[in-house]
Amino acid sequence: MKVSAKLRRAEGMYIHWCPACEEMHVLPDSWKFDGNLDVPTFSPSFKHTSGPKDARAVCHYTLMGGVLNFCGDCTHSMRGPVPLPDLPD
Repeated sequence: MKVSAKLRRAEGMYIHWCPACEEMHVLPDSWKFDGNLDVPTFSPSFKHTSGPKDARAVCHYTLMGGVLNFCGDCTHSMRGPVPLPDLPD
């Protein structure tokens, strides 16, 4: 269920669009959330991995004040701060 332009809600999680991976990422309820649906802050950082061990893709970031801050260990090309985009249609 869409709860804002930036976030969806499912049982036990929030979901957002990642512009680096071009896919949705899950933020579990076990992470700290400030409750702001428009410019959210979640902590700690998130490290999403996918693919086989020998070709693992990594997306590691913090989400603070509605800004994704991509870490240096990401395997995609985005680095640094990127505004959290609206959800795709």
